[in-house]
Amino acid sequence: MTHIDTLYLIHHSHTDIGYTHDQPIVFDMHERFLSEALVLAERDADRESDAAFRWTVENTYVLERWLQHASSRDVERFLAMERAGRIEVTGMFANLTPLLDADELIESLQLAGRLRRDYGFTITSAMNCDVNGESWPLVDLLLDAGIEGFTMAINTHFGGAPLARPNPFYWQGPSGRAILAYSGWPYDQGWRYGIGRSLEEFENIWWPRVAQRLDAIDYPLPVVMVQSYHPFGDNGSAFNGFVAWIEQWNASGKGPHIKLATPRQWWAAVKEHAGSLPTYRGDWTDFWNFGCGSSAREQTINRQSRTRLRTADALAIAGVGGEAQGANLDPWLDRSLARYRQAAWDNLIFWDEHTWGADIAVSRPDADDTVSQWHHKAHFAYQARSLSLLLQRDALAALARQVERAAPDDIVVVNPLPWERTVSGEVANWVLTPRGTADDTTAGRHFQDRAPHVRRVQIANAATAVDLEAEHNLLPPTSVPAFGYTVVPRSHLRTYTLGDNASEDATVENQHHCLTFDTETGGVLRWHDKRLHHEWVDDSAGYSLNTFVHEEVADLDHPWPRHRLFQMKWDSEQIERARGWKPGWRARRRTPAKVLAHHVFRLPTGIEVMQVLEAPGIAGALVQSTFLPDGAQWVEFRAQWRMGATVHPEATYLLYPFRLLDATARFDLGGQALVPGKEQIPGVCYDYFTVQNWVDFNNGQLGVTIATPDNPMVQLGDFHFGHNQAGFALERAMLLGWVTNTYWETNFRAQQPGLVTARYRVQPYAGAFDEAQAHRFGLEAAHDALLLQHLGEPTPQTPWPATGSLLVLPQPPVLTLHVQPVDDHIVVRLLNASDNPQTATLGAGLMQIAGAARCDLFGAPVEALTVAQGKIAVELAPRQVAVLRVWRA
Repeated sequence: MTHIDTLYLIHHSHTDIGYTHDQPIVFDMHERFLSEALVLAERDADRESDAAFRWTVENTYVLERWLQHASSRDVERFLAMERAGRIEVTGMFANLTPLLDADELIESLQLAGRLRRDYGFTITSAMNCDVNGESWPLVDLLLDAGIEGFTMAINTHFGGAPLARPNPFYWQGPSGRAILAYSGWPYDQGWRYGIGRSLEEFENIWWPRVAQRLDAIDYPLPVVMVQSYHPFGDNGSAFNGFVAWIEQWNASGKGPHIKLATPRQWWAAVKEHAGSLPTYRGDWTDFWNFGCGSSAREQTINRQSRTRLRTADALAIAGVGGEAQGANLDPWLDRSLARYRQAAWDNLIFWDEHTWGADIAVSRPDADDTVSQWHHKAHFAYQARSLSLLLQRDALAALARQVERAAPDDIVVVNPLPWERTVSGEVANWVLTPRGTADDTTAGRHFQDRAPHVRRVQIANAATAVDLEAEHNLLPPTSVPAFGYTVVPRSHLRTYTLGDNASEDATVENQHHCLTFDTETGGVLRWHDKRLHHEWVDDSAGYSLNTFVHEEVADLDHPWPRHRLFQMKWDSEQIERARGWKPGWRARRRTPAKVLAHHVFRLPTGIEVMQVLEAPGIAGALVQSTFLPDGAQWVEFRAQWRMGATVHPEATYLLYPFRLLDATARFDLGGQALVPGKEQIPGVCYDYFTVQNWVDFNNGQLGVTIATPDNPMVQLGDFHFGHNQAGFALERAMLLGWVTNTYWETNFRAQQPGLVTARYRVQPYAGAFDEAQAHRFGLEAAHDALLLQHLGEPTPQTPWPATGSLLVLPQPPVLTLHVQPVDDHIVVRLLNASDNPQTATLGAGLMQIAGAARCDLFGAPVEALTVAQGKIAVELAPRQVAVLRVWRA
């Protein structure tokens, strides 16, 4: 039998950015909670009792706000309690979803570094609550950030917890290193068990149940940890009632002994028994994040903003500190970075935080609380969009001001990726003909972004209307140096109209592929790969390739149809509530009824096929576009449609069934390939996945990589939502691009009327899976938008030639996650995205290197690096992140 000597109670507020109150109110409430906790901690500061008040700060962002607004005296008081061990600060920015890739996770952890550096906080623990999983690369990043223990308190509503919790174990990351982890009970369980409210209930009802549960799972330790919040619930304050209750319980001499503790104390107790703990390797795959599909447009916008923010940072190295380098300093870039960069990243991360809206968001979709919280949530995405546009444009213009040009109407084309690329696409009118005057560095500069860098599919504004006569400006295929730029004279651009060469052919082909379309109901019937001599469409799947599917709960009369999917037994007497999934739920699935228009356009750079379809479950027509480029081997599928205002639970998909027998599926976690089923912790989600840049199917002889730059949710093999599978098995090599859904019953949106877009780029290939090539392909799709700047802004000198590379960056499998100017140096983040050691070389380009250092995750130097002939060589262990500091000559 399991014998528990000590129960460690961790008291904290659960931080929902919204849900119980509007987001601005939540931010203020958490500042009040910290002030209350400080008073209670000081009150018990001289008491050595295990019942003395202790408080845990769940997330760093709310603490940063408190520190910004607190008096210097209050900050000192707080620091004194932290040093005394009565308050502990944990390391996570917020309760985060797997929408963050590795680099965004690093950005989120920078706040923990600043709190250590600026205030002296000791941050050795991390915790996330509510959310059902975290991305696998987080393990190595937490270790790199100096975190020793990580706890999860999963809410299994529309989800599930892995293993047999509570479960202390070592969570092994992609590098092979492992962090102490604890899959604990939900963060409200202390109060549920009676702690702080009923000695009798705890002793006679709940503790016997806990003991029985621990016996049943053969719990390995004599200590156990339980979390608890204020009786208010989520977003509640510090609760003084725990102190007297625990004092009374411990005085009774009954077991277990209870200690009001901090995570550091808990992990110290665990470490005494760490040698007996098991190790689990793989992704802690999340259930909850399917809710991001309830706001698909904003989700796409946030993905695009993240790409822009990284581009802005990378290009800014050319435009800051310019005068010191003999270049022309841009009048606005330094100002924009100082004012807006951090706010842009904070907003981006808050979109990827787990709270979407009000607790009544689904039950009362028209309530003021629901609408207000949704607009505050959406504001995170739109604020990040606006600031990313501003920052990227200022960085582009700052670079352009240093570049040699023959005429003010020349255009500089920029490539932010570490390899040479050939790019082409439409050029916005406001780049060619600046609004106002070309020398305007203010409104005129930023109006260049008003025309979208989205090609082709956006031209269909009505069901069958296509403007065949509108003139389009085109940048022809142009080679741009790696991490560099080239100047293109205006005369090199071409113009065309869609009517130049239009048809209605059902079959189209280029040198690589031949596609046959269904002109009756839509989709691709056949795809012959001329290079590989392979037919890619799996005609046994029951769906054409690129088929749109509308799915809904079949029971249209149920008073609460989401209970057909999942039903939680909140009043369960069991310590571990049973998962409430209903795998047998009936779905009604429909596909387009007919093609309203079928257009084939022979463009200067490839073939565009546009189908306008009558499709079920949406408002208006579905527009699907397929592009076969002349100069590349991929095929891109885009779509757009409008969702209606129904609150009945529904979803939409785009299906890609590939003829590829015995395939293995992989997908990208953000610099980390994952094989589902093989590289996952037991008991996590196998039904659907949050992906970053790509999905891949490969059988050893052939493969296909699908870039997923805009739409993160996928299912693999077949429709699996709600099946609560015990493992993963791939029925067929079929990608289900899960674009929208409104299946959640709280927090997320009940409806999402308006425009939805989707984009999937498909690359067939021969041979075994190559992770480096998959990352490269995914990054190119994410960076599809042309980066252009006219050269009409005045500049007294142009020290750089008409084409060149800023720096020479490493090539995959070493990924350059981030390049950023900081003070008098440049920070470069690298990731070895392979299972083998690599030597990464960073070299001078137009920018010369005077010195370099290897740094910790927060950019603080730890080791000087030798610069030899303008190059730096860095050894990287498998899956290792390296942060470099580079000084310009």
